Amino acid sequence: MEKTVTFFQVLASNVKMRFQEDHHYIEKTLQGNLNAYGQLILKHEKYAFTLALRVLKNREEAEEAAQDAFMKAFHSLKTFEGNSKFTTWLYKIVYNEALGRLRKSKNYTIQLDELPELASGSIDYLDGLKSLQLIERKELIQQALFTMKPAESAVLTLFYLEEQSIKEIEEIMSLTSSHVKILLHRGRKNLLESLRTITKSELIHLL
Repeated sequence: MEKTVTFFQVLASNVKMRFQEDHHYIEKTLQGNLNAYGQLILKHEKYAFTLALRVLKNREEAEEAAQDAFMKAFHSLKTFEGNSKFTTWLYKIVYNEALGRLRKSKNYTIQLDELPELASGSIDYLDGLKSLQLIERKELIQQALFTMKPAESAVLTLFYLEEQSIKEIEEIMSLTSSHVKILLHRGRKNLLESLRTITKSELIHLL
């Protein structure tokens, strides 16, 4: 009797392959192969730029932040121990670079609201992810994310679009688990409101 391969097994296999591929390029880079680092950039530059854009809200600034982050990552690559995914390590550098630029340009500091812990205890993240994957109006989602606060927009991008776990987002953004969940919970609500405002319609039911 043939075994049924589940969606989660396929996902886990793909994650493992990407993990191994990243480490292969990292090893080659540390051996002096600059083309290998070029492959890492090609593989991750889109998502690095997207994360920077969520924070900075400016394409030119986001491009520069992503480029600078890749340079910093290159010079610090020998410090990457491989205990976590390369993307988690990289996105932390990208996020800090973008946040540093935001603070300099707008004297901006992130201040989390004094919110109580989420009463529900858990959030149906899988349904939320499914809803975001099924939505066809990608341009509207991009517009909505662009209007949101940098921290909320960044968390949604990392969790839904770049498939980082709660624990990985904690590391990237230097936040506690509860704060990440609060930002996800609040961000989902604000995303829906932004979409409703943009479309002026009550027909959108994403979250």
